[in-house]
Amino acid sequence: MPADSFPGFLADFAASFVYVPSEVLKTRLQLQGRYNNPFFKSGYNYRSTGDAVRTIVRQEGFSALFYGYKATIFRDLPFSALQFAFYEQGQAWARQWKKSRDIGLTLELMTGAAAGGLAGVMTCPLDVVKTRIQTQVNSPTEPLKKTTPVHIVVPAGLEPSGTPAVQSKLKQQIRSISTSSPSTHTPRPGSMNLDTSSILTGLKLIYKTEGVAGWFRGVGPRFLWTSVQSGCMLFLYQTILKQIEIWRPADEVW
Repeated sequence: MPADSFPGFLADFAASFVYVPSEVLKTRLQLQGRYNNPFFKSGYNYRSTGDAVRTIVRQEGFSALFYGYKATIFRDLPFSALQFAFYEQGQAWARQWKKSRDIGLTLELMTGAAAGGLAGVMTCPLDVVKTRIQTQVNSPTEPLKKTTPVHIVVPAGLEPSGTPAVQSKLKQQIRSISTSSPSTHTPRPGSMNLDTSSILTGLKLIYKTEGVAGWFRGVGPRFLWTSVQSGCMLFLYQTILKQIEIWRPADEVW
């Protein structure tokens, strides 16, 4: 791994312990809409963020706050490492071309946007498989609970073949969570259920059923998102570094 990318790799890993739980909470609250929403049965129903944390920990365990952690790490750490490596190289080329350490606003934004966009395209297959795994509908793992049959009174003469009119049915809806931005897309209806939590297995299944194009679903929006995000973030990063150098005493050596 290039030396320039290692700090980005470590920074993203450290931040993952905060942003993954926050993304789980954000996504669940967005799925449910308002509390006690009568129009959409999301499977979630929290009064607030604090109530969501307490309910998730109590009902599902603390580990549920890190749902999708492995899949997110497999995508975001390579993205961050590549982004900083491309950015440092782009900055070096820009300074060489301008023959100055100050490359100007336009090139600052362009080098950051190019670094993020290129890293986003290269890690798109990891983003696709992460999204597919986290949004697939899984079968219930616990046996269905026994419920009291619902007896429906049917007018005389309408009973089918004299059998009792009794109906009993239990439905369970599972909504999976997609953590961490930028996500590529939610699979279109009809895309195969990967039925796996393995990144490598998921990549193989997508390639088998959709080819290389399946790895790059949504690459355009992902390129746009990562370009804008990286361009703004890295520009502010350089601006802050330059300001620190101005404030630093002239005889101080880093």
